[in-house]
Formats: sequence, structure tokens, C-alpha cells
Amino acid sequence: MLRAILMSAKVQMKQSIARPMFRFCIFISPILSGILLGMIYQNRSVEDFMLYAFIGAGITTFWGSICFSSASDMDREKWLGTMPMIFTSPIGFENIIFGKILGNTLWGIFSFGLNMLTVKILFNKSIQFVSFSYFVLITILMIVSMIAVGFMMAGLFTLSRKISILMNVIDYPIIMLTGMVFPISIFPKFIQYISYLLSPTWAMEGYKLAVQGGSNEELLRVAFILVIIIIIYFIISIFSFRKIKKLCVINGTLEVF
Repeated sequence: MLRAILMSAKVQMKQSIARPMFRFCIFISPILSGILLGMIYQNRSVEDFMLYAFIGAGITTFWGSICFSSASDMDREKWLGTMPMIFTSPIGFENIIFGKILGNTLWGIFSFGLNMLTVKILFNKSIQFVSFSYFVLITILMIVSMIAVGFMMAGLFTLSRKISILMNVIDYPIIMLTGMVFPISIFPKFIQYISYLLSPTWAMEGYKLAVQGGSNEELLRVAFILVIIIIIYFIISIFSFRKIKKLCVINGTLEVF
């Protein structure tokens, strides 16, 4: 099974990078996002510049690659008529989809790093972390959370007939709701409650602690909450894929576009 997942990821990486739009998301968008947010925050404090231009801009491009790939891959498989073959594969439908998301995640990590490199070179700001080890930990958890989100969305989008609309609707609202480019404290309280249900919000909270510092209790609390949300996302994904299998067998509408 592991070999099948890795092969699925390898094929997905090759197929994704062959598409002009995906190349734009991976190679051009991180540079443009880094320049834009770098210009916005260059006269602010070093902490704000680090949090939103150096880190946040990279997460926006990472999120974009996960959001669009998770949705558009389902759309593309239906369009090409290959969805039923993947669904009935002995390897397992969810394993192939997980491999696809893993492949896109690796490209997302590349775009995340490219953004950081762009911001560092163009703006030449000092890169300061109060706790670099915590930054590494949160980055690992952020990557895993993106995989969980992508897996969950891929499952939910499998039966949708309006995938292209959904993926465009959720892209920028999630960027704003999770505080990737500005603090969520500017939102009303009821919107902040929604924000705290999303894993990127807690990733940004973790990055804030890595940049600005915090007590050991705060560091552990944010990391623990992020782990719990990741587990919940994976549980939702597993149950959604089980439900999808039943519905697809009963309705026989997997190919309906």
C-alpha cells in the first residue's frame, strides 16, 4: 500500500507540474505574494514582517495549491472518465487520492520555501526567531494539517457537481479567516470562533509564538490544539470516504459531471 501511495504521489507531481496554471501557483504566485506582503509590512515591526510577509505569504500559496489541487483533481478525473477506475482500484480509492494530495503537498512545500527565499533576498530583513525549534515543529504540524484538509476536501468534493465553484469560493475567505495575511483580532468575536475551528489559524498562532515568544504553557497548548484538529480532520476524512463509497455504489453517479 505504501508503494502505491508513493507512486501515486510521484505521478501526481509530474502531472501537476505539466499544467501551466499549477506552474503559476508553484513558481510565480509565491514570488508575487512575497513581494506584495513584503511591501505592505516592510515598515512595520520585524515581528509583523516575519509573521505575515516571510511566513504568512508562503502559507497562502501553500493553501492555494492544496485547495485547487484537491478540488480540481476530482473534477479532472470525472472529466477524463477515470474516476470509476480509481474508485474500483484494488489499491483503494482513498489511498490513491491520499497519494495525489501528498504529491501536491510536496509542491506546496517548495512554494512555501520559495516565498521565504524571495522575501529574504528582496527585502533583506533580519530573520529572527525566539524559538526556531518551535518554528520547525509548527511547520511540520502545518504541513500535516494541510494534508488532512486536502484529504477531507477531496472526499467531500467527490460527489459534488459544482467543484469549480466551491474551490474558488473557499480560497480567499480561508486566507482571511485564518489570519495568514493579517490578525484575526480585527474580526467580530463570532467570526473569530469560526476561525479557531480551522487548523491554519492555530498554525499562525504557533508561528506568532515562534517569532514573538511565549511561555511553555502557551507553546504546548497551541501545538496540542493543532494536533487535535488534525486528528479530527483525518477522522472526518475517513468517515466521509466510507460514506462516499456507499453512496457511489447505491446511486451509480460517480461519472456524472
